[in-house]
Amino acid sequence: MSNNQPPSASSDASHSNLWSAFAQSVRDNVVAEVAVQVLRFGGMIVLARALRPDDFGVFRVLLVISAFAMLVNESGIPDALIQRKIVTDDHLDTAWWLSITLAGFSATALYAIAPFIAHVMGMAELTSGVRLLCIPILLEGTAVTANSRLRRALRFSALAAADVVGEAAFLIVALAMLWNGLPRWSLPAGLGARFASHAAVVWFADPRLPNGVPRVRAARDLARFSSSVLGGRIIYVLSANMDFILVGRLLGSTALGFYSMAWDLLRFIPDRLYKVAGRVTLPAFCRLQDDNLQLARAYREFFGYLARIVIPLVACASIAAPELIGFVYGSKWVPVAIPMRLLAPGLILMGLRVGIGSIYYTKDHPAFDIYLHSARLAMIIVVVSAMSFWGLWSVSGGMSFVEGSISIAGQWMAGWLIGVGVFTLARDAQPGMILAALCSVATFAGKIAAAGLDVHGVLALVMMIVPPGIVFLWREGSDVAGMIGKAFGAGSSSPIDFTEGQA
Repeated sequence: MSNNQPPSASSDASHSNLWSAFAQSVRDNVVAEVAVQVLRFGGMIVLARALRPDDFGVFRVLLVISAFAMLVNESGIPDALIQRKIVTDDHLDTAWWLSITLAGFSATALYAIAPFIAHVMGMAELTSGVRLLCIPILLEGTAVTANSRLRRALRFSALAAADVVGEAAFLIVALAMLWNGLPRWSLPAGLGARFASHAAVVWFADPRLPNGVPRVRAARDLARFSSSVLGGRIIYVLSANMDFILVGRLLGSTALGFYSMAWDLLRFIPDRLYKVAGRVTLPAFCRLQDDNLQLARAYREFFGYLARIVIPLVACASIAAPELIGFVYGSKWVPVAIPMRLLAPGLILMGLRVGIGSIYYTKDHPAFDIYLHSARLAMIIVVVSAMSFWGLWSVSGGMSFVEGSISIAGQWMAGWLIGVGVFTLARDAQPGMILAALCSVATFAGKIAAAGLDVHGVLALVMMIVPPGIVFLWREGSDVAGMIGKAFGAGSSSPIDFTEGQA
């Protein structure tokens, strides 16, 4: 870069390059996520109609258990590798050996305590399901370091391919079990296939093996940051799953199946945003960790995009909930509509906090996750335990309050680190709120028209989906086109070397 280039021009060029690289990583994730969701959507239509709500309740518990196992496998190591400015071979070798050791420990421990987990949850079938996941979880643990190397270099095309292959494996195995008369094994076996195949693809994309033995100095370099990340992740996983555990324990597996479906339908949008954009924010924001002005600018732009996607889509999905659920999953799942609507306000605010963890890590404050999710965990235990006396609807309303409160607190903490106030973020969210109001009116008008014309099924859904879609494109068409241009390289500046800083 020439010395006579104005600093502002240099900063703007760097910002533009970063956004282009970010958009191209998002592009890879979007392509993969579309493929994953086509597979998942088609498979879930068959599985939801063939299996019982309590099968999905057991499946949810297995997801919780596997989340804890993956947490032990990683122990904050990938985030420490991504956050560091300089990563040496000693760091990579040490991280590899540590993750292999931890994966072996978690798989062995899971096999041993599987009967105890089944007894505590009152679900006998959990024993075999948990033990089935032990080897796939071990395989995922061996790919931890490879995964972090790919993320650090923003090689999300490889990670996207792993997600697609994993989902295809889940569907194939789950349907094979179902068609062979083993419905109870369908979801657990599919989950195991997802983990194993995902790990295999990640290994294929980055097959690096350690060149040496673990080093104490390298372990110390990683330990401070990774230990804080691990503490935060433990609390996060507990808080993210405690409501499912309590609902299953206090209200039973059938109620848990309904609650899980309502949660998953609403979380579909924020989860997809995290998969396609949120997980790109950490390596991208870390490139700006020493420039608070640019980091704040990048976060506010990201937050603004989130608001214009999350708020309208969740609002419209809530309005169309009964028709959507009944058509896709069958009439037995229609009771999910009310919990889904009660959860919606909290889930909107939850979706807007997709990037706050990346800010905590980028600014070297991973302990903020511990503070935030400790408060969330305590609130969930109190609220769900109290509300369970009045049933699933009360639990759903209580959880909406918890998620909304924690989201506001989390945004305040992130903003404090980068000099952005909550009211500033609220102003950034205003275009999303206006868009949500317009899209909601369009969805409601479509719903009224469908009822007036006595239209049902897929045609009614089309009448509820098309009007808000037109409104969204009318308001956001230029921004969508701009993001597509960046994603496919149109008008981008010279590329950033995302392997820089690695010794």
